[in-house]
Amino acid sequence: MISNEHIFMQIDKQLTLAKTTGNEQTKREALAAIRALCDLALESGGTSQASPVVQAVAIAPALQQPVALKEDDANGESLFDF
Repeated sequence: MISNEHIFMQIDKQLTLAKTTGNEQTKREALAAIRALCDLALESGGTSQASPVVQAVAIAPALQQPVALKEDDANGESLFDF
């Protein structure tokens, strides 16, 4: 079981990252990690003693923006531009 103290330390680390980064994607990932850590603490109930078990929190990879195809005979970027 993961201790509340360990979860709080991880939340503090992610909060510091979210506050100090200038990158919006990194900030959103840190906030998602905080949400996951809070859910973990609420579901498990946590313990008051330290535990050697460490659990990693998976963060979804950044979504890539779609690349617009360039056609020689196209009038615009929209599917409806004829």
